[in-house]
Amino acid sequence: MLTKVSLKNNILKYELEWKILLIFLIFFLLRLNKLGYHDFWYDEVASVNYAHFPCSSWNAPLYWILLHFWVKIFGFSEFSLRFPSLMFNFLSIVLVFLLGKKLFNKKVGIIASIFIGLSPFHLWYAQEARDYSMVLFLGTFAFYLLFKAIEKGEIKFWLLFVFISLIGIYTNYFFALLLFTQALGISFFKKVRLSFKVVACFLIITLGFSFYLPRFLEKFYYIWYGFWVPKPTWQSLIITLENYILGYSGFPLLYLISDLLLVLLFISLFWVLRRKELRENLVLCMFLFIFPIICVFCFSKAFFSIYLDRALILFSPYFYLVLAVIIGSLNKALRAVSLILLIVISFIAINNYYEDSMSMSLAHHMGTYIKKPIKPVVKFFKDNIGSQDIIAFTNESIIYSFVFYSRESYPLYYFFDPVFPNTSWRRPVFESNFVVPLAKINSLKAKRVWVISSDWARNGELDDNSRSVKNWMDNNFKLDFSKEFDGLWVFRYIK
Repeated sequence: MLTKVSLKNNILKYELEWKILLIFLIFFLLRLNKLGYHDFWYDEVASVNYAHFPCSSWNAPLYWILLHFWVKIFGFSEFSLRFPSLMFNFLSIVLVFLLGKKLFNKKVGIIASIFIGLSPFHLWYAQEARDYSMVLFLGTFAFYLLFKAIEKGEIKFWLLFVFISLIGIYTNYFFALLLFTQALGISFFKKVRLSFKVVACFLIITLGFSFYLPRFLEKFYYIWYGFWVPKPTWQSLIITLENYILGYSGFPLLYLISDLLLVLLFISLFWVLRRKELRENLVLCMFLFIFPIICVFCFSKAFFSIYLDRALILFSPYFYLVLAVIIGSLNKALRAVSLILLIVISFIAINNYYEDSMSMSLAHHMGTYIKKPIKPVVKFFKDNIGSQDIIAFTNESIIYSFVFYSRESYPLYYFFDPVFPNTSWRRPVFESNFVVPLAKINSLKAKRVWVISSDWARNGELDDNSRSVKNWMDNNFKLDFSKEFDGLWVFRYIK
């Protein structure tokens, strides 16, 4: 027979579970909101191309294989193509909760899941058709299974860890760094001896990836000789933590508040580390997010830069777990103030995200841009292009999207000034039938030439190549029309 105390405890337990489910529902709805609103941008149309031929590129292939079969069932709409990212990101939130509960306690799990659930950084990649949310999920799941395998010692958890890790490393190459970090972490901080099972698991994963190693090395050596990502500075490390909290949609005051709060919380870390029951797993989580970021930073400084915050997304759960442990260890008043402040600034940044606000410099969102409409441009050309007209681009960012949405056999060209490298790989542009240098534009047979120009941000400015092409066209052709479409310029020239 239930006593009043046990009945009250059961009621409180069910109330807490319903509150957790409600919180998760809010996170899911945040990710569902406006999921199909934006047109595909450059990277997402690249995903569409990879989905057609998933093993044709040198990227890790599993996400593209998933998309290959996904689109056969659900089609190529913006909503359907982004939905897998939504689900992987949402399931990552659940895993962070379970991981926090397993490593520490339920309170830490809830707080950590709130951080990742309200992070505009994660919201961004939950609504983008790329592999980042998938590798986040697999990385978090792999560590959860590794911890269970260490704790239980059962072979099924080791086998599941190997399986998920192989999927992860075939989804994104940065997963290899996570595995290396996990191996070091459990050796040093969990003091797991190198038993046959441990060595065998990591050896199987290494051998399993060796089949794809030539493709990886092909990409590695190509990037070695030149990549568009600039070398990071010490400020890049601060920006990474700021983006983990507020994403790309903050503004200076919000980032300053987050920085001050992080400084105060990390000062409190020294007090939290005195608690023996938290120390071992807390130090492990600190290592799991600090060590790989420092490795990528040092590699990028010493060799060639691969430092992009979106590539570091799979290390972010351990950052949230560390914050959750610190905040969970504060007294009730300080905990409430910290949580409320973080939630408020997160919601402000989320609102900015939905409003397509990205006010900070490129350093805060390197390689990431607001998804601006392309369908109106396509419709304009369908209504206005003539049979003897040609279309030429001067910036690569818009070509893929235009081709995807137009579905027409327009004569498309790329005009370039040989002085400037291309903007996607920072390599020289090579002439071909449809890639035309300035000196040979006059040889094209056309009544009118439509030129589509922009920069990557589509902020109304033109990049170096676009400006050079426009100056040349202005001097050699007659400009009889120009129109701006959300930062993208369309010019029409007559010979």
